[in-house]
Amino acid sequence: MSNVKGNKWYFVIGGLTVLAIIAGIVISAIPSASAKPSQASSDGLARSITVVGSGSASAAPDLATAQIGVDTQAASPEDATRENDERMKAVIDALKAAGIDEQDIQTAYYNLYAEQKYVPETGEPTGEFTYRVGNSLSVKIHDLTRVGAILSEAVKAGANNISGVYFSIEDTAALEAAAREKAVADAKARAQSLAQLSGLELGEVVVVSEVITGGIAPIYHDGLGQGGGGGAPIQPGQLEVSMQVQMSFAIK
Repeated sequence: MSNVKGNKWYFVIGGLTVLAIIAGIVISAIPSASAKPSQASSDGLARSITVVGSGSASAAPDLATAQIGVDTQAASPEDATRENDERMKAVIDALKAAGIDEQDIQTAYYNLYAEQKYVPETGEPTGEFTYRVGNSLSVKIHDLTRVGAILSEAVKAGANNISGVYFSIEDTAALEAAAREKAVADAKARAQSLAQLSGLELGEVVVVSEVITGGIAPIYHDGLGQGGGGGAPIQPGQLEVSMQVQMSFAIK
């Protein structure tokens, strides 16, 4: 009988031992509540301040591009084309005589189309056509003081369609560099202001990129520019280049 009791105690003690071992394994698998998260975990989401800075720089244009055209019409396409060719040749000769280099004269478009004629009272088509020819040149003018005079010479030679004069800067690299420098300075100032307002200390730059903007835009001022050298009053004004940069700064 005593042996049986001994066996019972043996089984009880053995069972407690197994439970203790299992409990030890479970406890060892649970991290201590006082353990700090690892460095990799704390750095999983980098803290930073991201801003966009803007800067601009302006300068007077050094190039004018004029659209100079000849429009003609006739009862036949041959007559409309012949008249247009003759007048356009005269315009090109006048531009060259005015000092425009041949490489700065380029055909922008050439159109030939027919217009149906209609009876005014009834609106019915007559079966007759008027043929129109449009020929336009894109002309670069480097001497901006002579833009007006050159346009006047073109009109005298036969041009009857001046569709626009556009001013630009041939090399914008220096202007872009100045605008970019201002944009970076503006971004740094914005980031520093945000850090101070937030009670933070700004660290090093971690990311920087240039934002694509609209490029060059005209600045309009009254009374700015030249009179055009005795021809049409042309005012070049000034052009402005704008740049934007996006910068991210680490937080210490």
